[in-house]
Amino acid sequence: MLPWLMTACIYPCVVGPDFWGLVNRDWRMCTAGQMQSPVNIDPAQLLFDPHLERISIDDIHVEGTFENIGQLPIVTINESLSKNTINITGGPALPYRYRLHQISVHFGQPDGERGSEHTVDRVRFPAEVQLLAYNVDLYTNYSQAVTQPRGLLAIAIIVDIGIVTEVALRRLTVASQSITYKGMRTTLRQLHPAGLLPRTHHYVTYEGSLTIPGCQETVTWVIMNNPIYITREDLQIWNELQKTESKQADPAYMTPAYRPLKALNGRLLRTNINVSYRHTSSPTCSSNIYTEMGYRSNPARARQNQSVSKRSMPQRMEREVFELGNVEPEAISNAS
Repeated sequence: MLPWLMTACIYPCVVGPDFWGLVNRDWRMCTAGQMQSPVNIDPAQLLFDPHLERISIDDIHVEGTFENIGQLPIVTINESLSKNTINITGGPALPYRYRLHQISVHFGQPDGERGSEHTVDRVRFPAEVQLLAYNVDLYTNYSQAVTQPRGLLAIAIIVDIGIVTEVALRRLTVASQSITYKGMRTTLRQLHPAGLLPRTHHYVTYEGSLTIPGCQETVTWVIMNNPIYITREDLQIWNELQKTESKQADPAYMTPAYRPLKALNGRLLRTNINVSYRHTSSPTCSSNIYTEMGYRSNPARARQNQSVSKRSMPQRMEREVFELGNVEPEAISNAS
């Protein structure tokens, strides 16, 4: 069990993220922290960093425990088994190796409130899968790394609606039917985390926190530039997960399961997505950066997805990403 759950179980599930820092002094960063997550990815604030390399994740199958913890569905990798470890290297992780510890799924409703934690241009997406890893070069385990500098790396994968569910995500979706109620768990013997990543080496990265209590600011976040897809029918399966330990006359469903947006407070949003340089007439600045990437509003996104899956698109179309439909923007809290 995650350390924060042992305390969280004392409080009713109605205690929301805005009150985490008040109900437990060990969670004070949830209220006082100034580098909190999730955040909005504003295309106008992206800073190209030519030194950001590709991220690499071991492409193997492992065993994990899939559990309904009441607030979220979480997969914990069984690291006690030999050859059951997955390392993440490259990108902002350099020069360290990070070992995959946990996978969580944040989801919304197929035709209602969306569930991604991070937003792009203040637009929230249907779901978000997060891979959480700890620094295996500096720390012996996750519990030690969670409170330490350069302790954690989190990869966020945006999930959009499509005509076919990504294979690895589909397997998790089917398995979620075995953990309907809080406390239920099942063993996943052929878990393929690398299969959850979109086929792109482009990403945005920033320094932030866990989005669960106690909100430790020890996380380097990586938001992949391509989404993966899920059908409306499969997203509805996730919506059957409940916060209660047994069937109730008035079910308490888990969705939506995300923490409200937090202010950047001056943090950089770095990216390895190429931007262009153009000369200006300013005597003090020979060039400035302007972005020419796929973070833009495009109501045709859904129609395009009906004809082809982004994962099978040629590389030249890889920048056609995070195309935002005609939806309402998300507000950002100025408080951490």
